[in-house]
Amino acid sequence: MQDHTETPTAEQVLAKMTADMGKTPEVMALLAKIKPAMVVEQARSMRFANEDSSIPDKYRQLISIAAVAGNGTPSCITMQIGNALRQGIEPIEIVDTLVLARVALASTVFSNSKEGLRILVDSLVGAAADNA
Repeated sequence: MQDHTETPTAEQVLAKMTADMGKTPEVMALLAKIKPAMVVEQARSMRFANEDSSIPDKYRQLISIAAVAGNGTPSCITMQIGNALRQGIEPIEIVDTLVLARVALASTVFSNSKEGLRILVDSLVGAAADNA
């Protein structure tokens, strides 16, 4: 089965982003000047991730906020929070999302440190044996 949907141009994608977000994401504007096909691909990927999703819009937006906050990208978090507010998501819901993201990321610090913690425990056991 062929998809007969016309592929938008990078300019059309940027215009829609501007209309949806209230401003043009600078990185997309820059990409459009260097590799316009990447802007079109980003829009296609966003459409794919959002079409026929079993996750309600509100929760998808909050998940996006948590992901970009955890990634440490200020321009993305600003854009995602603006999108959430335009969708009617309450500020407290956004803050609660950030709190959950913070806890999840803090837990990964310990998980990522498991091998190092083993070395520390082994060094403590070795030191205790040396002092005995």
